[in-house]
Amino acid sequence: MENTFPKWLVSGLGGLLIAFVALLIVQQGYNLKTVIKNQKPANTISVSAEGKIKSIPDLATVTIGVMSQGATATEVKDSNNKKINKIIDFIKVQGVKAEDITTSQFSFYPQQDWQTGRGTIIGYQSDQTVSVKVKGVDKSQEILEKVLDGAVNNGANQIQGVSFGFENPESVQQEARKLAIDNAKAKAQGLAQEAGLTLGKVVSIAETNSGMETPVYYGSTAYGIGGGAMDKSVAPNVEPGSQDITETMIVVFEVK
Repeated sequence: MENTFPKWLVSGLGGLLIAFVALLIVQQGYNLKTVIKNQKPANTISVSAEGKIKSIPDLATVTIGVMSQGATATEVKDSNNKKINKIIDFIKVQGVKAEDITTSQFSFYPQQDWQTGRGTIIGYQSDQTVSVKVKGVDKSQEILEKVLDGAVNNGANQIQGVSFGFENPESVQQEARKLAIDNAKAKAQGLAQEAGLTLGKVVSIAETNSGMETPVYYGSTAYGIGGGAMDKSVAPNVEPGSQDITETMIVVFEVK
């Protein structure tokens, strides 16, 4: 039977078929190389190690409050607002920026006498607290001590505590991670030598946990009559001390 397809068409189809087969072979070969490349080594050793460093906190967070009581709602509101605003103005004068002063709690409610069984309102109470961040306490605690003492002298009757931390905690945690990885490498090297093996490259790294102590110093609450401030106080000596930052890493090494 005579071939009815033009020779140029048959030739073209044959060329396309050859090109397709070649592309398929190349693709399969690439996939195989990728699988082989991504396979973990047959022999590995996994070790867990801890990195712990001591660092002096550079950030203090102070919680300062004012509680006011009185016979009328307006009296209490005005008194409390006046005191808290005076405290905030004083803190700003010490060099603390506005963005580092945050109102953390505010409440206003009636005081009731239930002896008659009807909940008679006998007065009002207002509570307001602000959180203040004082930076650079690793170099000097002067501003922190002025804030604590001056807040009381300007009307605060609640100092709920001082907590110490780090303005950039990630940087100190990274130091602990690096130390943990170095310790893991030394530990793996010793184990490999004991087993007569040679330590190879790192196959994987995983972080299991981290820890950062947050001690609290100088906590007190003081109330005067009717929620007034304490008498003039002596500035406290507040020390940030040092904190332990701990990171634990699991590192898998190739061994030969």
